[in-house]
Order: sequence, then C-alpha cells, then structure tokens
Amino acid sequence: MKNFIDIICPVSNIKADEAVLRTSAVLTVLIAAAALILNSYLIFLLLAADFAVRSFFTGISSPLKIISNRIAGILNLTNKKFTDAAPKKFAALLGMTFSLLAGLLLLFQLPVAAVITASLLIFCAFLEGVFGICLGCFIYTVLTASSNRST
Repeated sequence: MKNFIDIICPVSNIKADEAVLRTSAVLTVLIAAAALILNSYLIFLLLAADFAVRSFFTGISSPLKIISNRIAGILNLTNKKFTDAAPKKFAALLGMTFSLLAGLLLLFQLPVAAVITASLLIFCAFLEGVFGICLGCFIYTVLTASSNRST
C-alpha cells in the first residue's frame, strides 16, 4: 500500500536517493547537536548555508550532500530507493530557516529560544534520518494539495 506522500507525489521529474537524504539528516542531527553543545552560532549559520545550497540549487556543491553520498556509497546504501526531490527541497528550506534562526538567536544571546528552535530542527532531522519520516515533506504535500484545490 502506498503512503500519503507517494499518492500525491511525484510533483517533479527530479528524484533523490533516499539513503543519501537519510544520511544527510543524521549528519544534521550531529552537527546541530554539536552547535548547541558548543553554543556556536557560526556552526548553525554554516548549516543554514548548506541547506540553502540544497534548497535553491541542485545541491551538488553541498558539503553535507557530498559527505552523505560518500558514506552511503561506502555502506552500499545508494540507488535502492528514490523519492521525489521537490518536497525534499522544501524540507531543506525549512532546515535552512531553523538553522538560520537558531544561529541568529545564539548570536543575539537568546539561548532559550535558540535551544527550542534547534531542538525542532534536530527532532525533524532525527525523524527523517532514523525513521524516514519527513515532516517538511508532509507540510509540502498539505500546502500543494490545498493550493491545487483552490485553483
């Protein structure tokens, strides 16, 4: 039986390797957790830049995507399952927003708000990396489905 995302997708012809996406999500969890532990706004801003590359461009120059490709290749996880890239680009945009916001909140010395924002990012990335559940993709699907109904 198809899941909710598969029923509505594909919305684009571009596909993304699920193993690489999930590996990237695990790396995001580790990097964001390190940024919180180190209280480093710079790490969050670098993470936001990486998300920006993945959401606004093809992502081939994204350091996290390059590392994720290598890790997935070493573990022989690649090319087993592909998913629609459009919702993943939207999820990367949300990741960029959370990372940028967490970094700016730390920069402006608002640590509680930064921890809450970073925790949301870590939670979403954890769900994607460990369980393959992309909350950004669900949001994307709901938004595109509602916009398709209104046209």
